[in-house]
Amino acid sequence: MSARPDRAARLRLVLDRDGPTCIWCGREFSALVQPSTEHVVPRVKGGPSWLANEVAACRRCNAERGHRTPVEWLEECLGRGWPADPARLVRALEALEAAIATSGGQRRARPYLDAQLRRLRRSAARSVGAVSDAVGSVASISVYPVKSLAGRAVPRAEVEPAGLRGDRAHAVVDAGTGEPVTVKTTPELRQVVATGDAEADTITLAEVLGRPVRLAASESPQVDAAAVHLVSRQAIDRAAAGDVPEGCSADDPRANVLLDLPDGDERTWVGRVVRIGDAELRVTRTPKHCLGVYAEVRRPGAIAVGDVVHLQPDDVPG
Repeated sequence: MSARPDRAARLRLVLDRDGPTCIWCGREFSALVQPSTEHVVPRVKGGPSWLANEVAACRRCNAERGHRTPVEWLEECLGRGWPADPARLVRALEALEAAIATSGGQRRARPYLDAQLRRLRRSAARSVGAVSDAVGSVASISVYPVKSLAGRAVPRAEVEPAGLRGDRAHAVVDAGTGEPVTVKTTPELRQVVATGDAEADTITLAEVLGRPVRLAASESPQVDAAAVHLVSRQAIDRAAAGDVPEGCSADDPRANVLLDLPDGDERTWVGRVVRIGDAELRVTRTPKHCLGVYAEVRRPGAIAVGDVVHLQPDDVPG
């Protein structure tokens, strides 16, 4: 097992990940505003000593927060008029949630973490209602490096003209014939979580399938769908309860962006434009056999967990 990075190394990693500003007061770090790492879920509440549980905060905010929960301190900072970053806090908590789901354990931290996320999501939903074109928020983002394989959750992603960077960039083919290997004929593919490392994924696939395969680069990663696949929590919940759109399956839709839409239905968005983070997407159609909607990229840009989803009333040429 490799040694855990020391405090200085962890701080550099956090700054590279989150940027050079304090999550709480928004000040840019400098010789006068010194950065420090801070546990999102405190150690006294069972927070693990993982990089996923650390954010960059100035020393003043780190000290003043004390034993307050992250949401309590966030609200205190906003009340003081400081440009605290709720979306960044959501991303940090979502990343920790994903890390715990992967590594297991952390029984003390989980209830605390769940409560903080619920409180933030309720607050986001209230904020959404106050903005005329805001209809929800981004609950999670998934990238599927290899078609038919399981994907991985990421806190943020770059949306490029062809879709999320790294999404469906490769397909599985038979090593001898070059014929595509799909989940329809080989359901075992779903057992493999794509890492994005083509060599490692090829070795894992050969072991799982019991035959030689290779990964082939996809010239058009989204040829069988569209650039971006979006679906809402609410649509998945409705499908689980038996309310499935005609022709669709209630199975995991393997969407790129999971949305939280308190009062909406994404299947009514066809022909409209959605803004998420720096990206603009034009919803083109509903999938034939799965939940959610397909969208093309009108303006590339970064999106992140916690971003507000804006829906334009009508499509505007651009």
